[in-house]
Amino acid sequence: MIPRLPGVPRNEPAPLVLVAVDDAKLADLLSFALQANHFRVWMAFDGEDALRAVIAERPQLVVADVHLSRRSGLELCSAIRRDAESGEVPIVLLAAKCDVDSRIEALAHGADDLVEKPFSPKELVARLNRMVARGRESQRQRRRSAELERDLGRLEADAGRARELASRERELRTLVGGVTEGLLRTLDLESLDARLLLEVVQRTGARSAALLTPSGATFRVSAVRGDLLERWERCVFARDAECLTLARTLARPLRREDLERSRDAAADAGAFAAHGVALFAVLAGAEGVEAVIVCEDRADGGGFAPAVLERLQALATLAAPVRATARRFRVQQDRALALLVAHAAGDPRRREALRETRDRLWPLAERAELSDAGRAQLALAWEIGPWGWIDAGREALAAFAEGDPTPRMRQLCELMARAAEVAEGRIEGDRGERLVAAGLRFQALRLGGRSAYEAWRTTAEWLGIIVDPDLREGFPEAFESAHD
Repeated sequence: MIPRLPGVPRNEPAPLVLVAVDDAKLADLLSFALQANHFRVWMAFDGEDALRAVIAERPQLVVADVHLSRRSGLELCSAIRRDAESGEVPIVLLAAKCDVDSRIEALAHGADDLVEKPFSPKELVARLNRMVARGRESQRQRRRSAELERDLGRLEADAGRARELASRERELRTLVGGVTEGLLRTLDLESLDARLLLEVVQRTGARSAALLTPSGATFRVSAVRGDLLERWERCVFARDAECLTLARTLARPLRREDLERSRDAAADAGAFAAHGVALFAVLAGAEGVEAVIVCEDRADGGGFAPAVLERLQALATLAAPVRATARRFRVQQDRALALLVAHAAGDPRRREALRETRDRLWPLAERAELSDAGRAQLALAWEIGPWGWIDAGREALAAFAEGDPTPRMRQLCELMARAAEVAEGRIEGDRGERLVAAGLRFQALRLGGRSAYEAWRTTAEWLGIIVDPDLREGFPEAFESAHD
């Protein structure tokens, strides 16, 4: 028996060697020598059988005689090297002559070694052991290289995600810093809502956006950006709508397709589609939902990416407490105004004159091109009444405006002052100022004892309302003959 040479460790599976020779004695010798040295042997006796065995069995080594029938050893080498799966298997050729030309030809066909017959089995086994060791080392290196490439890929992916997260964090910090500074500058609800919707449109790329605020048992549109109010005014949602509950629970904006996938909120998806809502977010505070932001589709036709949703959520989270503070300030301001005009609330004649003013002029105000804030100022001016034109009233309103951090009271004082100039005939004024002047002039005449008919007739004449085509239809008395 040939002594076993150092080679394949016994704790590793024995390598499979394909032996392709057409000499039975040589085949027996090789089989005995290889099996004695921890090799498994697969025998083939011609080139075609050897090639089929290579493809089917995937040996770790090939030992082939150069002179094989049906396909020579050199042709077998070339065929193996062309096979994608077995192209790298080590090949040792056996030849009767090993001159320089023979070696060059063997190497050209892809052989790893050329052994001259007769040969020493011990030397051949030593060469094969070396090839196996080198092959297994190469496999280990390839596996290690593949592992390193996978690790590198994961590290690069992690680094990419880290860079993306850092970039998004910087963007959100910049967004929060800039928006916070802008939103905290005012307690005026209208200015606050306008600034918020401007940021929403810019940060999401939506064609337009609207803000819905509580109105009884529903949320209704109170401010719009990027489109006319009429575009959104029919967008109304119940305060207990499932979509709002879902958005508040998840604490993130929801797209219309998100609602379509939700069993509980799927019914709201149809309403969203009808109103053209593609994305919405809630401003949630300690007292519940402060407001709802709804957005149309993006102007570029694209979808709302996760980064866009993060920006919108940051805006909603930031704006919720700021708007709640501004709303509470507005409530306190309204209470203070109510106290300011409470002196007239107990006068039945004053209440009747105010009712008549509203009945006659409010329909005209609704048809006029006034903003919601403009109509609110108009109604407040009528409620203050002619008292706001006397010295005591002007001084009280001016003192109130001086301590007001919002422009609301200052604008009210300016409106009252310009309406007084309209009533005195010094300026023509705009539509809102003429309606304020008409209402206060009418109330003054009624409190002075005039009938409603004469008060409206005189008001129309004094203010020149009969020349205003949009207002004169509300004052038929101006075109009738005077009567008691």
